[in-house]
Amino acid sequence: MIAKCEKCQTAFNIEDNLIKEIGTKFRCSSCKHVFTVYPPAQPEPLPVQEQEDVVLSDNDTMTMVDFSEKAFDLLDQTGPRYIELGSIGEGGMGEVKMAKDTQLLRKVAVKKLKKEAASPATLSYFFREAQITAQLDHPNIVPLYTVKQPDHDERNVSFVMKYIKGQTLTDIINKARNIYKENPKAELPTELNLNSRLGYFLKACDGIIYSHRKEVIHRDLKPSNIMIGDYGEVYVMDWGIAKMIKEVPETLYGIQKIAARKSDMYIGGTEVGSVVGTPGYISPEQVKGLSDVGAPSDQFSLGVILYELITLKPARPGDMNKKLEWAREGEINQIVHMMPDKKIPPELKAVVKKATAVNPNNRYLSVALLAEDVRGFLRGDEVSVMPDNIPRKMWRLINKHRHVTAILVLSILLISFAITTVTLINEKDAMKAARKREKTLTHMLTKVATQAHYIDTRFIRLEDLLVNLANNAMFMIQNPAQNNEQFYWQDDFKNPKKAPADLLLSSLYKREVSIKYPVVKAAPGVKHEDIIPMMQRLAPLRHHFQKMLLDSRSNFTPISSEEAMRLLTIHGLPISWAYLGLEAGVMYSYPGKGSYPDNYDPRVRPWYKLGAKKSSVHWGNPYIDLQGLGMVLPCAMSLYDNEGRFYGVAGMDVTYSNIIHDSLTRSGAVGVVESFLLDDKGRIVVSSSQLGIDFELYSSDSALHLELFPVTEVVDKIKRKESGLVEVTRGEESRIVFFHEIQALDWYYVEEVKTEAILGADK
Repeated sequence: MIAKCEKCQTAFNIEDNLIKEIGTKFRCSSCKHVFTVYPPAQPEPLPVQEQEDVVLSDNDTMTMVDFSEKAFDLLDQTGPRYIELGSIGEGGMGEVKMAKDTQLLRKVAVKKLKKEAASPATLSYFFREAQITAQLDHPNIVPLYTVKQPDHDERNVSFVMKYIKGQTLTDIINKARNIYKENPKAELPTELNLNSRLGYFLKACDGIIYSHRKEVIHRDLKPSNIMIGDYGEVYVMDWGIAKMIKEVPETLYGIQKIAARKSDMYIGGTEVGSVVGTPGYISPEQVKGLSDVGAPSDQFSLGVILYELITLKPARPGDMNKKLEWAREGEINQIVHMMPDKKIPPELKAVVKKATAVNPNNRYLSVALLAEDVRGFLRGDEVSVMPDNIPRKMWRLINKHRHVTAILVLSILLISFAITTVTLINEKDAMKAARKREKTLTHMLTKVATQAHYIDTRFIRLEDLLVNLANNAMFMIQNPAQNNEQFYWQDDFKNPKKAPADLLLSSLYKREVSIKYPVVKAAPGVKHEDIIPMMQRLAPLRHHFQKMLLDSRSNFTPISSEEAMRLLTIHGLPISWAYLGLEAGVMYSYPGKGSYPDNYDPRVRPWYKLGAKKSSVHWGNPYIDLQGLGMVLPCAMSLYDNEGRFYGVAGMDVTYSNIIHDSLTRSGAVGVVESFLLDDKGRIVVSSSQLGIDFELYSSDSALHLELFPVTEVVDKIKRKESGLVEVTRGEESRIVFFHEIQALDWYYVEEVKTEAILGADK
């Protein structure tokens, strides 16, 4: 059920089985207030036959009804279509409840007037809200399904909207604020960092841009009216005091009468006295009750919301009267972060000041221009309200192209060195030859540096996929939600009657695997019943596993489901295995297979030790995959909860063949004998000559041993964190070894090239 803190109104999703009949005490995670929650009243049960026809799932998976005579009976049922499940929230006049739609088999939100607030004027005003909301058809505005007919014994109005499972922007701000209060040096999770918060803000702006084009102003924009769904979708909520820009005066709808008669019900809500809106966010023209309040007023409120998103503190602190004083003058607090040592980017300060200008004529011409400036900031571009001067333009250009700048600087230094050399020998022909040589070598260095940057980007992408898997796993562990996802033990894979339906022989893995379901393998001595609750929470992670493997491709072009299946089972992807090893003694591995030995314990495996109780992503030494995919490169990271408790390790294996094809084969390369990836000690992690080798001829022990690169001078330079080139002699042949650092891995990309192939007779 949904429960709210009596003090700060923060909403919580509490499992029903945790609530006792006599009531259970809970402590609010936001304000630490202790309050009592009682179990919700149970609705009267439907007749047995109807229950069989309209059973609804208690989780978020789809439930279907056979379209037969029973389906027609369902449409003709005489019982209530919407069955209330509990309260979501309430305001001065209205309340929102969760309900089940017994015909379409889904959860919905039903908003209706309180009985004590119902009157002809409020009913007219409430119905007007439904009319406005229904005409705003946009992905970032909460959809309204229908107006619900009142029961035969009441005179009331309610309307049915989409039920959104998630959290408000207020919750996002509070979570980020609480993390900093507990640890000022903490790094926020991805979903709470500044870029993510600005992303939510931009989606809300898109909804308001659309409403303004439809000539509708919201007039009550605030973080609590912006909902963030579980999958990052954003909805602007509560259009209760919205207004058509060209509509008739509000007095015809009874708004001023409602405000005067119900002012005592809106303390801290949407109205204070005769002021329409929330004092902490409204514009000065709105609090003064001016008749020409329009789109700039909504822009002012968005500017105040942006203030809170970047500073994590209220723009107008104090009690309601104090906030009204701030609102009348159009003032907000200084734009300073809640943590004094954290700096606010000057571009964002300028955007907030522009959007919250006291005079509406001094604000942006539209919300679209406000949103474009925020998007420009996220792209690293200049914003319209703070144009760059020449030094700042140069700095921005260099900052956006760091690798190119480094290459250019290196090129200039090499050319200068060449010019200095030929000047000293003072020979025209030698100078010309030296220049040609240095130009060629510089060009080759640029090519090698560019390839190193590409490899850097690819491995960062793979690391991001692993981090995303770990974040999703910990979110499911810490935020348990009911689901009916199936998971399979290793013994199920060995039993044809219990195995997943898609378990088929894969030519890639050389065994039967399941693409839809991972496998659960308990360590020796671990009982299934002890880990079933944890695995049920993680069961939906199967979708993230499959997406992780498909997203490891080097391009992002859409593919069909058939092509995806061929990649997963026949052709292969850069990531061949993805898995979780939990400290509780269980392995959750994808694709699913039944080939782990009975004594397999993930906690003693090298990949587990590689990532256990460490603070970042770690790449390990290559090893031969016992499952038949040849040489693979492991990568692992620790799983921690919000309180820093260690839960286990998330890992993945990247195949050598994909690394060689994707990273060690440079298009247009001339004279390249062999390409390598070396670690920070100068040891060979992988080389292009290993493509096609039958690794089954090698023992696992020899495969784990990394050979030192045979050129000592290159090894010494790598240990000193240097990039460059070295000329060597192989037998009677001259060669040049080019090497450049891969920053994300602290590795090096190396190319060994025939000197004659690139320098010719001028060598």
